[in-house]
Order: sequence, then structure tokens, then C-alpha cells
Amino acid sequence: MIDNEKRFIQVEQCVLNQLLGRDGAFDMVSDVIIAEDFEAERHRVIYQAVSDLAINSKPYDQVMVMDLLEERKQLNEDCCPPGYFAQMSLVPSITFNSLRNHAQLVKSRSIRRQSIAQLMYGVQKLEEGNNQTIEVNNEVMSAIANLEVGDTDNSCARVGDLMGGMIERIAAARDGVSNFIATGFPELDNLMMIDAGNLIVVAARPSMGKTALVMNWLSHIAKYREGEAVFFSVEMPQEQVMDRLASAEAQVELTSIRKGQLSTDEWARMQRFISDQESMPLTIVDEKDISIAKIRTHLNRIKRESGGKLSAIGVDYLQIMGGLDGQYKIDNIGKVTRTLKALGHDFGCPVFLLSQLSRDVEKRPSKRPIMSDLRDSGTIEQDADIIAFVYRNDYYEQKEKGCSAKLDGSAEIIIAKSRNGPTGTVRLGFEGQYVRFANYVPMIGDLDDIPEYGS
Repeated sequence: MIDNEKRFIQVEQCVLNQLLGRDGAFDMVSDVIIAEDFEAERHRVIYQAVSDLAINSKPYDQVMVMDLLEERKQLNEDCCPPGYFAQMSLVPSITFNSLRNHAQLVKSRSIRRQSIAQLMYGVQKLEEGNNQTIEVNNEVMSAIANLEVGDTDNSCARVGDLMGGMIERIAAARDGVSNFIATGFPELDNLMMIDAGNLIVVAARPSMGKTALVMNWLSHIAKYREGEAVFFSVEMPQEQVMDRLASAEAQVELTSIRKGQLSTDEWARMQRFISDQESMPLTIVDEKDISIAKIRTHLNRIKRESGGKLSAIGVDYLQIMGGLDGQYKIDNIGKVTRTLKALGHDFGCPVFLLSQLSRDVEKRPSKRPIMSDLRDSGTIEQDADIIAFVYRNDYYEQKEKGCSAKLDGSAEIIIAKSRNGPTGTVRLGFEGQYVRFANYVPMIGDLDDIPEYGS
């Protein structure tokens, strides 16, 4: 028993060692544990100091934590001895990626201790003999159940309790208030009907504009919805993403921005963009080989620093994220898509995940994508709420015919899967010089009929 107690104290020490040694570690565990979850009092005061420093956007390394404990008169033999930090560093180390799992062990142990305390309280109340047995049992069982699900759990609700909200949503929709998240493309929005927590996979072959489309969506959401939008760019550095955003929003050709050769009118539009969107709540995270754990860490930090709410998340793109190599690649992709979907629920916002299509598309006479073209498609197809393909006939026309190609500047957004509504195809304009899509497209001759999905 003593050895078991020592083992759990060591787990707490391992968690604190990682917190004191790694920037961003607190965000990985802040939604799992609180100070009271630690068994040792000295661990509780250390974690509380880490938490208070992190919430105030201050470093929480050993020096800063010891300084705060000394300020609070907690750095002493009765509470937390100064030499304890050196003693703590002698325990076996854990990896940063396993930090969250160890924090969950601390939480599990905390729930066990609190459950035992509640049971002992029940025994004491029953032994007093003055209490109704059923009332004591219900009190204890309710307290233990709350420990397991948390005080703010809302995952269970009776149909009758949900009825009022449903009627309000129907009435709001009847009065013209949208029940879904708008992306700036009304025809497409009416087909996709995106909800908070949805995982939307946007897939295409290279150069089709999938990054541009998702950036268009995120910038619209950032401007018109409460909260911070976050774009994880695994492929492009922040500077390139920013150039593309400015080109799309200011309607200044990307090549002009890259060369620094803007006309007087373009400078005026650029200055208007800078003035209007300087405080745009859109964060760009540029990190190569990013893992799902690091994405969660960034999101926790951004959420805390931006007022406690996220409006949308974009990840560009799935197949080049970290940890997907090796013989278990398909299983790992499944873990990523499931976790991203869970993150959407946790943060209460949609997640836009970009994905590549297989080269098999290029071998067919018709290059329009179908579901089986998704690389490692089994898990992606299963986990996604919406799957949207981007197809531009112009791209293939130019590839085959060069300068003689007949171009119409259109793109097809093919909704191949939708849990919220029907599948179908919406035609948008593609303004490649501005790296953006647009709603208006002139219909030309035989291009008026948009092909059905899968044809």
C-alpha cells in the first residue's frame, strides 16, 4: 500500500516537473486538473502558483513559482520547503506528449479519494441513527456521480427539457435568423448548414484552392462571429498565409504584394484593409510537423488569452501532420480525425480540416473527385460531418491546352457527405490573382448545368 501511495505521489511530481520545465505545458492539462486534485499539500500550492502565473500570461518556471510562493509565505517547511524542488527533479522523467495522460491519472486518483471521503461521510451519517437511510444513500450517490461527470456536465438531457430550445430555433429560423454558421457563401451555407462542433473536411488535388477557400471561410467567421478563429498552417509559413489573406481581403494581386509593386489604387485598398482588419480575431499558427497534443495546447492558450471563446479552427493539412508515418499510419489518421472532432465539441466551434486526394484522380477521364479519392479515406469518411471537394475545370484545361484553353473562372464545391443536409454541388467564382473565391459566376453556354455529384 505504501509503495502504491509513493507511486501516485511520484506521478504528481512528474506532472509538476513538466509544468515547471515546458512553456505551454499548463494549457495541455488546465482542463483536466485543478490544484485540489493533488494529494500532497505542497503539490497543491505549487500547481496553484503555476495556474495563477499562467492565467496572468506570466512564465511559470521554477524561479517564478518559487518567487510567488515566497511572496505568499508558502515557501517554508510547513508548506513547501525550498529544497523540495531539487528533490522533485530526481524522480523519473516523463515525455511532454504523455503529460496529459499523467494529469488524468492525478484526476482519477483525486476522484477516488473524494469518493472514499463521501462514502465515509455516508457511513458516519448512518451510524448516527438519526437520518433516513434512503436520504443519506441518495445524497452520497449524487455526490459521487457529480465527481465522475463534473459539476458542469450537460451531456444528458430529457427530451422535454430540450423541447423549448428546439422551438426557439425553429422560430428564429422562420424570422430569418440563421441556425448555422455562415461562411460568406449563402448558396453553399444553405447546403452545408455548419454547426458548432462539426468536423468539415475540405479535400482537393494540389493547386485547386482548398487553402484559399478555408481561409476565406475563416476570415468571414472571424469578422462576424464572437471568438477567435485559429488557422494551423503546417505547410506554409505565417508570412505567406498573411500575404494570401491580404490579397483576398484587399483585392490586391498576390504577385503585386510579393514583388512590392502596388499601384496607387492597390495601396489605397491595402491601407483600408490594414485599418479595418488590424484587430481581426484570427490567429495563424505556423508549426511544422505539429501533433494533435500541441494543437490542443495552442488552442487552450489562445482561448484563455482571447477572452475564453473560439469561433473556428482550421488545420492545413492532415497528411503532413506529425506522428502519421509508419505502418500504423491509417490508425493514427483515425486518431487525429476523432480527436479533432472532439476538439470541436470541447471548444464549441467548427473544425475545418484540409486533406489531399490520391493521384488516382489524375488517371480518370473525369477529374471530378469522388469519396474513394480521399487518401486513407476510411476513417476520414467516417468521422467527418461534412466532406467538401474543390474542383476547377480551368486547372485541367490549362494543363492540357495551355494558352488556347477556354476559361470561365469557375470552381465547383462538391458536398459529397453531409450529416446536416443534402449533398450537391455549388458553383463559385475563383479569382486566382486574389487567392479567393467569390459568389458571382457568369454562366456560359454548356457550363450552365452543374454536374451531379459522382457523374
